[in-house]
Amino acid sequence: MKLRYRLFFVYIFGGTLPIIVIGLYLVHGISSILIGQAKSGEVVAIERTKRQIEEVTETVSTVTKYFYFDPHLERIASKQYTDYVELVQEYKEFTSFLDYTRYYNNTIAWINIHMENHTIVENSRFIPVTEEMAEEEWYQSAVEKNGGALWRFRQLPSVRENSLSMIRMLKTKKGENVGVLSVYIRPERFLTFLQDRDCAMFLVLNGDTVVSDCGDGIEFAQICEKLSDKNHDLIQENIFLGRQEYVMTCDVVSLAESQDYLQIVSVRSYQDILSEVYQQIARSICFFALSAVLSVIIILVFSHSFGSRVERFRAQMEKVAGGSFELVEKLGGNDEISSLYDYLGTMILQIQRLLSEVYREKLHAERLTIQQKDAEFKMLASQINPHFLYNTLETIRMRARKSKQYDIEELVKMLAKIMRSTLKAGNNEVTIWAEAELVEYYLKIQQYRFGDRIQYYIQVAEELKELYILPLLMQPIVENSIIHGLESKEGAGKIDLTIFNRDDRVVISIVDNGMGMSEEKLEQLKKRLNSYNEKGKHIGVSNVHQRVKLKYGNHCGVEIDSVEGSFTRVEILLPSMEELKGGELCTK
Repeated sequence: MKLRYRLFFVYIFGGTLPIIVIGLYLVHGISSILIGQAKSGEVVAIERTKRQIEEVTETVSTVTKYFYFDPHLERIASKQYTDYVELVQEYKEFTSFLDYTRYYNNTIAWINIHMENHTIVENSRFIPVTEEMAEEEWYQSAVEKNGGALWRFRQLPSVRENSLSMIRMLKTKKGENVGVLSVYIRPERFLTFLQDRDCAMFLVLNGDTVVSDCGDGIEFAQICEKLSDKNHDLIQENIFLGRQEYVMTCDVVSLAESQDYLQIVSVRSYQDILSEVYQQIARSICFFALSAVLSVIIILVFSHSFGSRVERFRAQMEKVAGGSFELVEKLGGNDEISSLYDYLGTMILQIQRLLSEVYREKLHAERLTIQQKDAEFKMLASQINPHFLYNTLETIRMRARKSKQYDIEELVKMLAKIMRSTLKAGNNEVTIWAEAELVEYYLKIQQYRFGDRIQYYIQVAEELKELYILPLLMQPIVENSIIHGLESKEGAGKIDLTIFNRDDRVVISIVDNGMGMSEEKLEQLKKRLNSYNEKGKHIGVSNVHQRVKLKYGNHCGVEIDSVEGSFTRVEILLPSMEELKGGELCTK
């Protein structure tokens, strides 16, 4: 398959298809979100209506309280009237009905009171209680409540229209009955709460009486059974009325100062919700389809252009591979492919030059190879066998002993041990005691050289003697102490080598009382410790520092302290005894 087709399929399957899959996933997610938002919107609308109804009922409850203990109203209820003119005058002077109705005109449609004083005359505000009225359910309930509030759905006086009203028995200060007060709410007030919605809405009193409705073709009887077993909490569920599915949302309004309650019921067609969702899905699908088509067109154009230029590049490379070193034409463009094509031209020119040089270099290389083989042969022939060296030293030691030159015998013996240890030294670890003995041999040889000018003291903690460490850690430091610290010192010098535990670390401390060094030189030396290419003085210290860090970790290494003309202290910090016993490395 050609590269252009591979690019096309890679872009399609790697770019466009994921976009389509993600788009379909997002569309599905959007549909779920929109359905959830529609249901949440119904809940919000119900709660807003609930707050509005609570404000209206609280207003009515407040108005009824104004009639309590009214002395004028108590006088009308208790006085036996014989003069009609006097009664009319009492009615005129009692203006509370008109005042409250006028002040709360947007909420209250009518106020009247039913009294058991049979000497009063009915005038639609003051109504005597008849025997038939006394038998009615609402009146008996008001009497039984003894001042408590009731809510009933009753017909407005002189108007053929029902209204929700609050009913309560009024009392005198002595606890005697004044009459049953009725405050009617304007029916249109509830309709304003419901008419703004685009679905069926019902206000239901005590679960069975419809106070107000905007049915939108749905009868309350159809959903009455759905509400019969519901509690007083907010509910929302899908219901079926016939074959059609609806979303029913219901909340309960506890009416002021009463056990009566209103239910606000919203019934919305599930198909209406889905139609809005489908419209949004259709717009989203169109957007994703347009994006997919545009991306495919762009991919086709790009893959064709890219594939054509790569094909021309491949054809030229094929010519070069066949031995033709001529560029036919420029590729054009300013991208990486054109740069590679230009590099190909440069490479062809270099190949042409190199071909002419290869033949000249070939004979020269063959001569160098012969010379190198000859040098290697001579080097192997000149190598000294270590056993020959040890045997020679042993011969010298025996001759010295035979000649009773015991000092020379001791020197040769210690030199042989030092050389044997040095030649065997590699990455194989040695015990601390063996390393300390090697340093002691070195110091004894130096004492033969310098006499009493060099004194030494070696102390190793007993528990540390058999621990294994890297070889040749102490000897380079001791050698530096002699060369740089004690050789130039006038008078006797001393080297102390102590190995001990400190802060759960094994410490090798080497202290001399030699020339020391200035602060400037000390700082320079500390900076050079981490240099792998250090040359000059103190190479041994840097080498030891690097070996310890590589073996045991960055928290191990060499620390130096010195005072010019006084002392130099070098401490080699190693891991703890437990880590050295277990052969573990420090990686902290």
